[in-house]
Amino acid sequence: MKKALIVIDMQNALSAVYQANIVVDHINQEIDHYRKMKQTIIFFQHIDEDMPIFSLGWQLLDNLHCQQNDIYFNKYRPDAFFETGLHDFLFHRHIDEIEIAGAQTEYCIDTSIRVACHLGYKVAILKDGFSTFDNKIISAKQINEHHLQVWQGSFASVVEANALA
Repeated sequence: MKKALIVIDMQNALSAVYQANIVVDHINQEIDHYRKMKQTIIFFQHIDEDMPIFSLGWQLLDNLHCQQNDIYFNKYRPDAFFETGLHDFLFHRHIDEIEIAGAQTEYCIDTSIRVACHLGYKVAILKDGFSTFDNKIISAKQINEHHLQVWQGSFASVVEANALA
């Protein structure tokens, strides 16, 4: 069975997300696990006026376990599937199970999970492998907990680091 780990927007401009070090540690555990299992690892980088392409803010975090032979995509919208070629990439490689991690919970992570579910992928979300920032209404911790509750069973299964074989 072919699987892919999709790491979304773990970029310098978003390095101050809630519990960033814990999130990166969990993502790195999954990256190492997927690499050991010879499964696909995909990194997404968001581009906008705050993160122009090739800028320092656009670059992936230095402490992520990226390698040159991993797969890299750029995106301009919160949806990792919108006009990126991701769906075709996964289809042509017969990948129908994906695990999603990264930033920001209520934007790119939530949107990508829901779209992936509607496209028919079996979706997993890495527990403590995603995060966001506080907003004017609720804390990042509350945003994360709320979305985890919504995703579980409806759009995705929640997995601990290294739980997927």
